[in-house]
Amino acid sequence: MIDAGVLRAEWTKFSSIRATMVLSLATVAASGTFGWLFSNAAANQYASATPQERLEFQPLDMGMRGLFIAQLLVAALGVLVASSEYGSGTMRASVAAVGRRGRLVTAKVGLTALTALPVSGAAVWLMYVASQTTLAAGGAPYTMPGDPAALRLLLLGPLVFTLLALFGLALGFLLRGTAAAVNVSTAFLLLPIFSTVSPGPVRDFVATYWPNMAAFQTVSGTSELPVWVGSGILVAFVAVMLVVAFVQFKNRDA
Repeated sequence: MIDAGVLRAEWTKFSSIRATMVLSLATVAASGTFGWLFSNAAANQYASATPQERLEFQPLDMGMRGLFIAQLLVAALGVLVASSEYGSGTMRASVAAVGRRGRLVTAKVGLTALTALPVSGAAVWLMYVASQTTLAAGGAPYTMPGDPAALRLLLLGPLVFTLLALFGLALGFLLRGTAAAVNVSTAFLLLPIFSTVSPGPVRDFVATYWPNMAAFQTVSGTSELPVWVGSGILVAFVAVMLVVAFVQFKNRDA
């Protein structure tokens, strides 16, 4: 169980750090911007496309490409929940005030989830609205929110982003530094994009089983895996990362 008092204290620390609040707002704003940019380019391509290319046009996929950039900001938000205390030197004081390290970690997990979920929801929904309205204005096909694929994205996308924020939190505990944790999370989350130039078996494995790709493909409905497997890979991965982070935090000086 999460101690309400500890959770309130964590929220006070979170809201008092300018970087976390700025990053939260930047994540939402950037998502809307990327939705507009990618869909505007897609609408221009559609205007000059051949009949066959128009038949293959996927408005939801084209407009939501910015998710792969927004995920980096959400993960960085999770990193800051832990790394900001190491950077300011207040982690020892937090441990002393709470008394039990398990309560502190649980409170940070709860805070990360409770803050990342609304930020992620706003980011995903704004990107969707910006992208599909831009496609419609440009004369290209667009996807209505009642479409099963769009509905799945709008409901499950924020949950995937929240899990990635918890992944960032785990890295913040493990690496104790904002720069190092953000660099590692960025490399990890973007590896599927870089793997497109690797040999076929490696590329196919990463595209199917890499945690964030498995979840995103489940959300988009393009996964070769059952829904529970694709999403379960990310859930299991994040759970393992948090357990490892807790064990290290418990056994190492704050």
